[in-house]
Amino acid sequence: MSPQNLQINRRQFLKDAGAAIAGAAAAALALHAPCLAANVPNAQEDLDLYDFLMPRVKFTEQGERGKGRGPDVWNVRPGGDANLLRELAAVIRCRVKPITGAGDWEPQYAAAGQLNGVVTFEDLDEIVKYPFVFMTGENFYEFDEQQRYGLKQYVQRGGFVLMDDCVVASGGDFFYKSSCSLLQEVFGPSALKLIPHEHEIFHNVYDLGDTGLPAMQYVNRPFRPGLPYMHGQNHGARGVFIDDRIAVLLSSNDIHCGWCDSRGREFGRANYEKAIQMGINIIMYAISH
Repeated sequence: MSPQNLQINRRQFLKDAGAAIAGAAAAALALHAPCLAANVPNAQEDLDLYDFLMPRVKFTEQGERGKGRGPDVWNVRPGGDANLLRELAAVIRCRVKPITGAGDWEPQYAAAGQLNGVVTFEDLDEIVKYPFVFMTGENFYEFDEQQRYGLKQYVQRGGFVLMDDCVVASGGDFFYKSSCSLLQEVFGPSALKLIPHEHEIFHNVYDLGDTGLPAMQYVNRPFRPGLPYMHGQNHGARGVFIDDRIAVLLSSNDIHCGWCDSRGREFGRANYEKAIQMGINIIMYAISH
């Protein structure tokens, strides 16, 4: 689908910024930089005033739950979103709406109005206002016919969906398995493809081509037989392509939990930085294609 046919607005500021910094892979993370934007009272003003928003997709989870103190449902850990958005604003110098009252692992669940936005695939008119949406969870889930239609329409009109499995401790990759089934059902059995390390999404701002999608694993917890302390279960980055554009990126690696760990308490500081860098790469790819 050519850019002139896209019905979803990509903020021109970020498109220009992305072109300007595409070769700046060596840029350091400007950690804990001040936010460049303030809270505004409603969603329409957000759309008018900010260059980038990262709303969460609300959906119903079911079936076997993970084994954390959760369950970690669709609005879990807004501190991860807050950290990523702060780091994005510092690196790109764009107007990003901050998430207040959240940082790192707290709170466990976002309060009403705390996230950049909440969208569903049932409400196509609302979700197509946003070029990028984020979806995470710990459990199995299914979409009904209306949600499947909305998902397909959203990406065909130019939208980008980041899906990241929130694997907890020794829990299983339930969200990832449900997402694979959903995407194959909606876009075809061969639509979900492994994204090679050579793809630009691993190189556009930060060069992550050696490892591809970072995988979050505990580094500060002792190993116990029979209790494999692990987070992300690394199946590699997989995507649904519309023509040559990645429209959906599916991760089993728990990069969102990586965004929560700015002090390196669980995964180590280096893994936090890699997770943030990957998040910035994904956003800049999505917003400029």
